[in-house]
Amino acid sequence: MPTSEVTAAGKGGDPYAEALDAFLAAHVASGGVVAAYRAVQAMPYFSGPDRTPLAALRTGRGACTAKHLVLRDALRRMGQAAVVEIVEGDFASGIPLHPSMPAELQEMVRAGGVVDFHCRVRLEGGPVLDATWPLALRRWGFDVREWHGAGDSGQAIAQVTVRSTDEDVLGTKARLLAGLSEADSARRLRFLALLSGWLAGLPQAD
Repeated sequence: MPTSEVTAAGKGGDPYAEALDAFLAAHVASGGVVAAYRAVQAMPYFSGPDRTPLAALRTGRGACTAKHLVLRDALRRMGQAAVVEIVEGDFASGIPLHPSMPAELQEMVRAGGVVDFHCRVRLEGGPVLDATWPLALRRWGFDVREWHGAGDSGQAIAQVTVRSTDEDVLGTKARLLAGLSEADSARRLRFLALLSGWLAGLPQAD
């Protein structure tokens, strides 16, 4: 088992497997793929130091990595073949300007160039699902759509290059991030800190 995560195939006594099953029972029940997507999408966005899916289930919030690991594993629990894709793109390009943002965050959004390795889920032979942003963020200009089960969902970053579909998502993402230049890494971390701080003050639930 990868050291960075546990899979959805865990047996009894596995804290992540138990938390995942509880999440499905509470939020998905018999609702299928759409219900699973919407349940993960509804989790507020927060980029913190612990990016594991167990942390997201315990706190009820997470960034793209943890949220999409939860979605992938929830879908696998339901018998769906799903993988997490790690894609490279400019994370700032998907963030709308809003006057309530700190001035530094507004400047970074305008300038762009925040290189990141973003996560999303792909169903085998089917759509690409991006559950990063809760629907409530539409009030602040985020391009968030309701997904009804057909086609791709809206994407948090429109223009991306797929870099990996490895099972060890956290380990692979860490290796990709380690390849960034010192300047790109510092810019990414500052952007995520400012974005998470701003979003933490906004209601992200409908």
